Amino acid sequence: MNKTFYLFIASLITFTSCSNDNDLSKDLPNNAIEPVKVINKSGSADGVTYNIRDLAINPDLTKISSENATIISSETEMQNGNFKIQTSSSAVAEKLIVGNLIYLTSNNDKVYFRTITSISKNNNNYLLSTTDANIGDLFQGGSIEISMNVQENERALRSKNTSLLTAKGNYNNSFTYDIFNHINEYKANGFTLNPNTSINSVLNMKIGFGKSKILPNEIEVYYQISSAVNPNFTFSGAVNKKYSYNLIDNVPANLLDLLKKVEIDLTIPAGDLLGDIPAKISIDEIAFPIDVEATISQNSHFAINSSGIFKIGFAYYNNVPGKKSHFIYENTITNSKITEGDLTGEVISDMKISIKPKIQLLDSNVLDVKGNIEFGINSFTLGNGSLSQPAAFTSTGNFYSSGTFSFGALGLTVYTTELFRENKELWNMGNLAKTITVSNFKSVKTSSLPCSGLYSYGFDITLDYKYLINGKVLSGDLEVTYDVYSDIGTVLETAKKVKVSPKDITTNSFKINLCIPFRKINIFSIAKTSNIKNITIKDANGYIATGVINPATNIAYPQMTVTK
Repeated sequence: MNKTFYLFIASLITFTSCSNDNDLSKDLPNNAIEPVKVINKSGSADGVTYNIRDLAINPDLTKISSENATIISSETEMQNGNFKIQTSSSAVAEKLIVGNLIYLTSNNDKVYFRTITSISKNNNNYLLSTTDANIGDLFQGGSIEISMNVQENERALRSKNTSLLTAKGNYNNSFTYDIFNHINEYKANGFTLNPNTSINSVLNMKIGFGKSKILPNEIEVYYQISSAVNPNFTFSGAVNKKYSYNLIDNVPANLLDLLKKVEIDLTIPAGDLLGDIPAKISIDEIAFPIDVEATISQNSHFAINSSGIFKIGFAYYNNVPGKKSHFIYENTITNSKITEGDLTGEVISDMKISIKPKIQLLDSNVLDVKGNIEFGINSFTLGNGSLSQPAAFTSTGNFYSSGTFSFGALGLTVYTTELFRENKELWNMGNLAKTITVSNFKSVKTSSLPCSGLYSYGFDITLDYKYLINGKVLSGDLEVTYDVYSDIGTVLETAKKVKVSPKDITTNSFKINLCIPFRKINIFSIAKTSNIKNITIKDANGYIATGVINPATNIAYPQMTVTK
């Protein structure tokens, strides 16, 4: 798989916490002790269009670099909050006051943003002890808006000569950062899959700042993702199997490990006020899982064709009057066609993409954003394989997406969004009632000890089953709903719903365990029998059995008796 796809999503998320340029300034009202320096600038570079509006910089900020000071401390000392500098600049010296901020760029271009807690001075030599500062101590108002075209951004990454983006660490020039376009074939046990999937994206983002706040005043960000998901499925013969792939596994292990070690550094030029603002991104986890469950009686193939645009993102407001945090979601993904081909049987598929990126602003723990984004398409398709409808073709498909985001500061998670899930039906062709025929109820008590309360006991229930699909075998968990009545007709349990994992599954029978209550007669005695009624069984793919058939009469049992 293309390494680019991973990096393009990560690059997007990086921009949710940083931005660009430069140096127009203006004074605050006359009652201000010192004018607040404000940046207003717009422009574009590396596929990024940016607009900085009234970005206010703390007037007590002291910018320190090799241009105005000699930095004596080692990187280890500075990481521990201790800074030794030598300077003859009065502009620097007069702002070295307890409580003020320093914005120091080390000899290794690492940026430290700190609050001064104590100062020792000897001539032009200063020893500063510091503590962490908040993002609202640096940016005290204003906002940054960004729109990024991923294709142009990735060209910049690939060229490695941009002013905004560089890939460091284990970066290798041989890597390709093209937009994700996955058209390779995967073959296993008579099954061939071509994901035939391509994705590109544009990011739109606004980040606003409030004075002294730990997190930004507001963060609004969404990804406008253009996708084409057009998988082809081919079977060379009869199949009754579930296939599971994580297509990320097809990336050579050494390259995947390398990818996860690479950090993308972002530098946002802020002119003389700050110089370059650094940010850093990494990828915690990437997955592209595909599950295909097939019951096919002969050579078959079919294809799905879906494409469109969807927006997925969030708006976070940090005590902004009249605004409430919410998710951003719009979806124009549609199905263009389903190629019926010569499918003979049933195929159930699920393709999704999952990304877990992480970013940091100011090359420190002053602000970090973590995310988990998933989107995909699941489908159910049946062609010429139904026992009752031998010429039937039916297919349904759904697009789904979900996401969580968290914001942290100074090493602590400050805000985590609610999990959201959005689904959309893409197509619904044909008509097929998903039914299972369940018959021949048999039960065996499994334990002399109660399974719930004092008067309930476990029973292994064995049932025969038959699908509409030739050769289809039960798979996955079952949802079982039932009522329980006592031997004298008293209701002991109604609409009891449990999820069970069937066992001893064959081509025509399975076993489940149910916990059945019994009537208490007196303190020493419990009724010997209970009756199960109104039973329904639903499998993981939506097939439903209502009632259990008595094979002797070919009609449903009115009730099924279990004996303690």
